[in-house]
Amino acid sequence: MQMDAVTQMLNDHKKIARWAQLPNHSPAIGWIVRGERFYWTPNHEGSDRTNTPNEAQYEIGSITKTMTAFRLAKGEQDGLWQASDTLADLLPELADSEFARNVTLRQLATHTSGLPRLAKNQILMSMKQDKTNPYAAYAEEHLLQAVREETLRSGAKHEYSNYGYGLLGWALSRASGVPASAALHQELFTRLGMSASVMAILNETDATANKAETEHVQHEIVEKVSGGATLRVQTEKGKARSFNTAGNPASSGTSVSPSSELLPGYAPGGRSMPHWDFTSAMAGAGAVRSTIEDMLTYAEAQLGQHSDAAELEPVFLECQKEQASVAPSKGVGIGYAWMRSMRKDGTVTHWHNGATYGFSSFMAFNRDLQSGFVVLSNRGVSFSGQIKQMLGLGELSTDRAAKLVGEALFSN
Repeated sequence: MQMDAVTQMLNDHKKIARWAQLPNHSPAIGWIVRGERFYWTPNHEGSDRTNTPNEAQYEIGSITKTMTAFRLAKGEQDGLWQASDTLADLLPELADSEFARNVTLRQLATHTSGLPRLAKNQILMSMKQDKTNPYAAYAEEHLLQAVREETLRSGAKHEYSNYGYGLLGWALSRASGVPASAALHQELFTRLGMSASVMAILNETDATANKAETEHVQHEIVEKVSGGATLRVQTEKGKARSFNTAGNPASSGTSVSPSSELLPGYAPGGRSMPHWDFTSAMAGAGAVRSTIEDMLTYAEAQLGQHSDAAELEPVFLECQKEQASVAPSKGVGIGYAWMRSMRKDGTVTHWHNGATYGFSSFMAFNRDLQSGFVVLSNRGVSFSGQIKQMLGLGELSTDRAAKLVGEALFSN
């Protein structure tokens, strides 16, 4: 059976074993086969939902983009906007920008707006500030400045852009009047029962103070309070900052109880890395933290298997359908954030990966086969490591582990 093939591969593959047993490494792999969940971590396997390998939180990085895309499709369903609307339609303050008057929400959601991976001023800021926490000081005024300086690129092709998704998420929040963290909490996490998931956003004042004091986050936990989740941050200097699901400072003196602990993150070579901080300007590109259990719940919803997500099914399907072609000869396209790969058997696998400097992640699902999987790791991937993986060299990475899981799970 499929689940046996996955488990056997994970247990027998020597590179998987070396990757999983790296110092301080706590990977988690989970998969779904026709509604049944299975889990694997080093020295553990099982299908019992009560015997989840770990309840730790991971930074899921760019898989966050699929949730920002969900907000786009959900808002369109609710009549808040159309995907064909331009940035200037949502943000009147950008009416003087030729770029904003012509680039649509759909183009931002499909990486076809012509925007580069990062804004020029964000690159310069990260070089001058803390390079290991590149988005912490990038605020709304910086994003607006970058957009106003953009030129329209006619005939733009697919070009992956963190900048574009940060802009999309911020624009949706401005247009709806609901902060991104609160929107995801209300419309996605609560609806699906993803109780250990949170979009962690600093407010602008805290972002500035964070950089001025060069604080490095050492330990973070998510705590549950009445009415939502609170992220409490313990910094290197012993100062605590808290943020609720609306992205605002939490009130002091609130009775709380610990929940899932955010793992420490490590670079590929094993160096400890700070957790990434995001302001509202770039949160839509990568600010969500989640667990293997919650991410499998998210995968179930994408597969149409979630019993409480029937009303959201049209939204998920809108995100999954092909919105733009990426590599037609190879059967590769893109929906809203989700990459689409046509398999030899004629079925389509949707996938997205993610990475911060201390974490990496991968999620894929195939609705026709009613199967999907998630790989989470508290070890990042360097640029040189990505090149080596493309050439088939070097040690295993999360993306390579995901490729092996996908081959075992989706094989007939």
